[in-house]
Amino acid sequence: MSKLIQWVGNSLFMLLVFLFVADPTNTILGLKTPVFALLLLYSLVFFKADWKNIVYFIVPVMTVMVSLVIATMQGSHVDVVALKDLLMSFAPLILLMWAGQYDIIRLSVIPVAVTATLVLLLFWTIFFVPDLEGPIYVFMGEHNDTIMMSNRAFLGFEVFCMYPKSTAAFMPVFGLAVYKSLTKKKWQYILVAIILLHMFVISGTRSSVLLPVLMAGVMVFLYCRNGRYMRYIVYPGVIVFAIAFVFLLAMLLLEDDEPSNLVKYAHLESYKNLFEANPGYLIFGQGPCTEFYSLGFRKMTLTTEWTYMELLRNYGLLCLPILYVILLPVYRLLRLSVKYESALAIAMAVVIYLVIAGTNPLLFSSTGMLVLLII
Repeated sequence: MSKLIQWVGNSLFMLLVFLFVADPTNTILGLKTPVFALLLLYSLVFFKADWKNIVYFIVPVMTVMVSLVIATMQGSHVDVVALKDLLMSFAPLILLMWAGQYDIIRLSVIPVAVTATLVLLLFWTIFFVPDLEGPIYVFMGEHNDTIMMSNRAFLGFEVFCMYPKSTAAFMPVFGLAVYKSLTKKKWQYILVAIILLHMFVISGTRSSVLLPVLMAGVMVFLYCRNGRYMRYIVYPGVIVFAIAFVFLLAMLLLEDDEPSNLVKYAHLESYKNLFEANPGYLIFGQGPCTEFYSLGFRKMTLTTEWTYMELLRNYGLLCLPILYVILLPVYRLLRLSVKYESALAIAMAVVIYLVIAGTNPLLFSSTGMLVLLII
């Protein structure tokens, strides 16, 4: 009976992970809330909760509420709808009370691999049948761009890209898959690693393309460098790879005519202007879900791609408790890496995820919070 109870719980968790990564905007299937509620109720009934972990839900919620009070005192206008969505995004952290009952990262492998496979099938379908690009593009546009599609120029070459909004959340599973491929050489994990790497490549954003490749290269170096003859291959390979990577990264970042670069740098100029005009925001923040004028968009906006700058703008020094909740799992993984090599691999993947999330609003969404569950 206990095995059946665990199997049902595992199945519900896998379904929830699939919905979070395949439908992060909750506009295609619309099942995230009912499945989350069902899993929460099931866990309450059949598993013992570790109530200490509720603090990871309470801390960010209380930070937002305190900041909301300060914003009201400052006279800042708060978008109520965005505030509701922000508070709801922390809900998955409640499931940390049952983190000991579920092997969450392994339960995430199949949903993440299936989602990546579906994205690749769409990509190659459009590649071989270009007439389908229009209808699929319209469908995604009607569903809040669950998968963003565009033709982007890289170093003078135009390529078609498909970027699922949940792309960064795939990193912990990718880290586990690469680790298992190198150490256990299991074909299932090798296949998952290849599928995810392929999906990262077609995503078309610099961070989502380059950083997973960098992480995979570092892991190959770490786990292959002590081979009998590998030092003659790995060390020269690492040097060549590092030089090529830095050179390519510099070329991409310094492309003056790249629209996304121009928008990002204009956002940074806008933050500078805002903090110079309102230095108090650096301490107390402007308030959650408030607007400011961005030169990047040339209009008032609630948020930009610079996630950590948004944290500073919205909360000031009050962002520190939220950062604590985000960074604590990385610290714990690094401590565990002394005993378990897999913990180091996952920690590296999470660091990459946090870097990617730094230029992606995903971090403060239900899908972003899911990553904290996975690790």
